Amino acid sequence: MTEASEELEAKVQTERDEALASLNEVIQQARYKSLGDGRIRSPEKERIRLKYLRVIISAQDTRRKLLADKDLDELADEVEQLKDEYGSNQ
Repeated sequence: MTEASEELEAKVQTERDEALASLNEVIQQARYKSLGDGRIRSPEKERIRLKYLRVIISAQDTRRKLLADKDLDELADEVEQLKDEYGSNQ
């Protein structure tokens, strides 16, 4: 890998980590408001509770996609390493 591609990969990884941290905060806050001690208890505000639950679902889905991308990148790196090792052994 070139230095530029390593820098880009590091930047992407940092941005993913920041996005995952933000999503975790969103999920925790939405859980607190919809299911925890901060739960909205009045019946007329039940729709707000449902909106928080939708936020949780959306954030969880986005987090899952980011983690899948991260896993794919790690697998691609492993494949490249194995190719390099296999190519140098011949």
